[in-house]
Amino acid sequence: AGEKLDDRGRRYLDIIADSAQRMGALIDDLLVFSRMSRAELHHSKVSSDALVHEAVDGLQTEINGRHINWNIGALPEVDADPAMLQQVWVNLISNAVKYTRPRDPARIEIGYTGSGNGEHIFFIHDNGVGFDMQYAHKLFGVFQRLHRSEDFEGTGIGLANVSRIVHRHGGRVWAEGKPDAGATFYFSLPKKTTETKE
Repeated sequence: AGEKLDDRGRRYLDIIADSAQRMGALIDDLLVFSRMSRAELHHSKVSSDALVHEAVDGLQTEINGRHINWNIGALPEVDADPAMLQQVWVNLISNAVKYTRPRDPARIEIGYTGSGNGEHIFFIHDNGVGFDMQYAHKLFGVFQRLHRSEDFEGTGIGLANVSRIVHRHGGRVWAEGKPDAGATFYFSLPKKTTETKE
């Protein structure tokens, strides 16, 4: 019936198709989020370096020729579930790629601040659009977004997943930022294996 539709009808169909795609992505993300609370942790020695480089390589389609200056420091081995920790890195790095889209060049730094109080502390810093610190408490909640979906795509579940995974490992997550001046996301992992049930 496409040929019989006028411009208004085709616009409605585009809106319906776009909404269906967003709903599909949201359902997929919710299923992943749900699984992260029930899946058993399989701890092993994990190379943080390898996970970060795999995550960056996996985002090449999203990067799509953009000019991004990467600064990836030396990262230690940790005791964690490799698949879950990979999800943490993918979510945080893809966020940095997404929110630096208006920047040319974009700058993304991934590093390790050392260890203190028996924990490893990692960070991902970018020169992107940033956020207002008065809303920092909302960042890791389900469906909490600080930017319009028209400006930056997403379902509002990625950072909630990061928080759930890190907390299950006995770590913590936090972030710092300024509007139009970039953001830094941190997460910690204990040096000793622990698991916290949510």
